[in-house]
Amino acid sequence: MPYQFSAPLTVSSSQAAEVTVVVRVSTNNDQAPLVAARVVDAVRTAVDVPGTTLTVSVPAPRAAEPGTDLRIQPAARRVWQRGDAVELTRMEFDLLLHLARRPGHVHLRTVLLSELWGLPVGVETRTLDVHVRRLRRKLGPAAELITTVRGVGYRMDGAERVIIEE
Repeated sequence: MPYQFSAPLTVSSSQAAEVTVVVRVSTNNDQAPLVAARVVDAVRTAVDVPGTTLTVSVPAPRAAEPGTDLRIQPAARRVWQRGDAVELTRMEFDLLLHLARRPGHVHLRTVLLSELWGLPVGVETRTLDVHVRRLRRKLGPAAELITTVRGVGYRMDGAERVIIEE
């Protein structure tokens, strides 16, 4: 069942109830005003009840913070590199997020293969190297955040330049 509704709120005519609804939509900066307007129209249509007052506030779209190279949105599975969307495959995204959630930590190759690909610990393959190389190419200047630890694995450096929007 995708939606769950709570029991209707019963309020006597002498009481007033206030309901706050938060809607978060992630999109690129160019489309943000259009998407916000559509959401506002949908809410106004849904709350078209006599005696109801509707107040809507739409904050300005967030731009990349100065000094931020990557913005990762796990729920939307999106990555932004200095405000530009970066198209990643499922595995590239999972690898980047895994490294970014544990910055400064050296991730062993065999452990990454096990946690991300489900391979038994101890299995050696070049698949990880291929995905890291493709991920770096797509990240452009932010590729320097992913450091190779020779003979061991990979590490995410520059945690202050990466924002994960949970």
